[in-house]
Amino acid sequence: MNFGKEQNMNSINKIKSIFESNFSSIGKEVRQEQINVIQSVLNGKNTLCLMPTGSGKSLCYWIAGKALEGITIVIFPLTALMDEQAKKLSQHGCKVLSLHSGISSKDQYDELALLYNGDLPDFIFLSPERLSTDGFLEFVLKSIRDRIKLIVVDEIHCISQWGFNFRPFYKEIPGFIKNVFEDTPPPLLGLTATLNPKDKEEICRDFDIAYENIIRSRYLLRSNINLQIEKIPNENEKDIQLWDTIEQRKYEKILVYLDRVDGKRSTEELCKEAIKRGYNAAYFHGELSSEIKSQIIEEFKNNTITLLFATNAFGMGIDIPDIRGIIHYLPPESIEQYYQQIGRAGRDKQPAWAKLLYSDKNIDVRKKYFIEKSFPTNEQIQKSFEVLTDNKIGKKSFSYFEEKSAQSAYHYIIRSGLVDIRCKAIQKLNVFEATATLPEFEEYIQATKTSLLTATSKKLGLNEKDIVQSVFLWLSERKIKVVKAPSKCLIVESKFDKLSEEKLAEILSDVEVKKKFKYSNFDDFIQLLNGYKNHTQFHQSIGKYLGIDKFELGRIHQTLSGVMVRSKSEVIIANILHDNGITFEYEQELCSPDGILYSPDFTITSNNKTYFWEHLGMLEDEDYANNWKIKKAWYEKHFPGQLITTEECSVLSKRSENIVNTTLASSKIRLN
Repeated sequence: MNFGKEQNMNSINKIKSIFESNFSSIGKEVRQEQINVIQSVLNGKNTLCLMPTGSGKSLCYWIAGKALEGITIVIFPLTALMDEQAKKLSQHGCKVLSLHSGISSKDQYDELALLYNGDLPDFIFLSPERLSTDGFLEFVLKSIRDRIKLIVVDEIHCISQWGFNFRPFYKEIPGFIKNVFEDTPPPLLGLTATLNPKDKEEICRDFDIAYENIIRSRYLLRSNINLQIEKIPNENEKDIQLWDTIEQRKYEKILVYLDRVDGKRSTEELCKEAIKRGYNAAYFHGELSSEIKSQIIEEFKNNTITLLFATNAFGMGIDIPDIRGIIHYLPPESIEQYYQQIGRAGRDKQPAWAKLLYSDKNIDVRKKYFIEKSFPTNEQIQKSFEVLTDNKIGKKSFSYFEEKSAQSAYHYIIRSGLVDIRCKAIQKLNVFEATATLPEFEEYIQATKTSLLTATSKKLGLNEKDIVQSVFLWLSERKIKVVKAPSKCLIVESKFDKLSEEKLAEILSDVEVKKKFKYSNFDDFIQLLNGYKNHTQFHQSIGKYLGIDKFELGRIHQTLSGVMVRSKSEVIIANILHDNGITFEYEQELCSPDGILYSPDFTITSNNKTYFWEHLGMLEDEDYANNWKIKKAWYEKHFPGQLITTEECSVLSKRSENIVNTTLASSKIRLN
């Protein structure tokens, strides 16, 4: 065995050992595609992992993080998702630190001080918004960067300006990594379920991911979800269809997606109507507090709620295995968004369904009131510039989350180079109090009546960043403490006192390019909806759009082991093998010494003997039969005594059981 193979086996053994000692309660084993992802990370490679919803992406970074024996930073888009993952990892004996808006500022500062002083967790959960605005967090992570062994970006498609769910602060993650780790960052693992080619190109460029380190599941399509598309003539008819569908499925757990928060046909209004009709219903949208969101998710999990009306704020990564149905009351804005959202259903691998209802009016509404309004207008760009600069050259403090009027165009203005971010800071210094004699801190506090950072900087002739770094050091060393909730801010510096026509036109051009791309994505989706024929065709059309290999698209039937196969007859064989504890590989490539390559239906290896099981489903076809004669002769020449065959018949189950109990009797593996 050469060194490379030995190293490979050692890493596989380590992965399996960590799984068995830490995570064996969640399944029987680590799948090969998960092992591939983990090995790539353990080899120090930035890696992009594409796996379908509910397929175990989280386990990849759980095991990789433990194997690397340091801290793993995990960047999540949703607070509720952080809490859910933290709870699961804690149950498996891992030490977890979560930092989000649902935790008080004082507690967060205390946790960061503990982190600075050596109280190190296995996993740290953060949002991209916190990375971009929290200077104390960045200061502390810099101090322990040698202990950070892995960075995970979940739902990494959110970084792409071309995607359906662009979160602009995701775009700042690469800069944050550069600030903290300089030229020696740890490996990065990006996770997502769907990705179009343009997203993939941008993500690989931003995170320096080589093409060969993109690992994609062979089973990206969720064929266990039955897809139904219905075009409706008007909204009243759609209401009837909605309530009929819910009533027909009233004993199932159902999630209804729509994008209106309040008003007519909104999450709140339809929820009220559902409660009147006797359903255990709730609504969920982005304007709810973190505590209420977490409570709703928990009640939906434990069946206190069985019908949920939600915007796309409910989705990414939320793991509720037994959602049986998804209803779209409005068409999503892209194929990717649709496939992400239906992926909430059937995560327990059991049959599920998804129904999309749409009208011509809905298409217009999506374009005019959702896609169009997701981009800043001329007026909003000018307003953002004014808020960010006060129409002056120089520095000022800016609180992103408090300045609502500047948010829509903030990132466009920063990217344009009109304004630079100088540091992540604290607005006022008198929210801290010295725990011992600290003359320099007292000088800061007494410099001005307001204790504003910018005023203190100007009064003392010191750089804001230097003051902030001193304050962060004293906080870490417990020389000062938090007495009031600190307000985070950014110190920004404007290079211009007015927004020129040229710069405005440049920003508007950028907006227009992205807007056109979103419209194009939406038009592609509507074209797909209009061409709907049946469940299978629709899944395969989505697969083609997502770039899934044509050979893989035929795998549409799910087996008990989770493997997708091409025919119902192969399901019978795969399930009999599974029930008898016989492990197998489906369509594993097999090459003979003469270089000819085939992929047997089932490859079974045990006790140093390998069998190849071929199911012959189309012998009545002349071309198929002739090709089989050639293939059979190839098996007899290169793999004599190893071929098993079955043919289409009414007693396939019985014949397959007989083969298992005779030919494969020695291959049976006792299941734990």
